[in-house]
Amino acid sequence: MKSKKILIAEDEGIAALDLQMRLTSGGYDVVDIVSTGENAIKEADNHSVQLVLMDIKLKGKIDGIEAAAIIRKTSDAAIIYVSGNSDLLASKRLLATKPDGTLKKPISDWELFEVIEKALQKH
Repeated sequence: MKSKKILIAEDEGIAALDLQMRLTSGGYDVVDIVSTGENAIKEADNHSVQLVLMDIKLKGKIDGIEAAAIIRKTSDAAIIYVSGNSDLLASKRLLATKPDGTLKKPISDWELFEVIEKALQKH
């Protein structure tokens, strides 16, 4: 089975590298790590990813929710939001983008892989 291409949009370097290591060891292909919404949009398109792990608060002018909404217009990639803030994960603005999953930091391996697999099955 071909490994699924995943883009990580996370502005905290250590958190991004931790996710990359865990995903790679789980058999996924992490195609890039970006820290801005603008780069998330660009790289999701460049790599034709199957899934984006999207932190809500990113560097740059576009946050994760706006970036996800733009990605949705041109891509069938699954979007999973990641945040340490439960209120943001339940916000109407976020839910309007119809996320394929949400993860609250800190994230266990089990939860990470469970939510990713469920999201990929939808797409």
